Amino acid sequence: MKCYLVVTGLLMTMLLGCSKSDNTVTPSNTADLLVRKWSINELNVKTDAKSYAIPATDGGTFFGDDNTATFKSDNTYTVVENGKSGNGGSWKLSTDNKTLSLTDIDNVTTVFTVNTLTSTAIELATKSVNVLKTNPTEEEQSIALAAMLLLFTIDKDNGGTIDFSKETDPKTVQLILKGKGI
Repeated sequence: MKCYLVVTGLLMTMLLGCSKSDNTVTPSNTADLLVRKWSINELNVKTDAKSYAIPATDGGTFFGDDNTATFKSDNTYTVVENGKSGNGGSWKLSTDNKTLSLTDIDNVTTVFTVNTLTSTAIELATKSVNVLKTNPTEEEQSIALAAMLLLFTIDKDNGGTIDFSKETDPKTVQLILKGKGI
């Protein structure tokens, strides 16, 4: 009788402990997660004091006309320009999957930190740039210029909602891009 109870108990534990498979296949690596079409739906400029959301209507696009990028398995990406899919450039993911380098068709490389990457969400961040640095690199100049122009678009003096005369002057700036898989 004891043997029967033990076998029945083990069988019940095994049957109740098994979960039903949902048959979802997860990509085997981070590059597989990246290869798809992404809609960048949020752009923020992060300063040393605060983060500012840039509305899409105020020049907040980063990838072509419709702010989408399609990353392909051959390490290229495309964007939409003038209503047509055009060449965006090439991409490379670091071996530790924490850095994404995008080289555009003009051979300018922008390096992003991969903050989040799932099959449905992506968050990329440029390096944080010291705007007071005396000899910035070309990449640092580009990031600082883009960030400052984006902040300019949301200033109350230019029709925006932020009164930068009451904000502290930024010492560092960083671009944060958030998107969804399409």
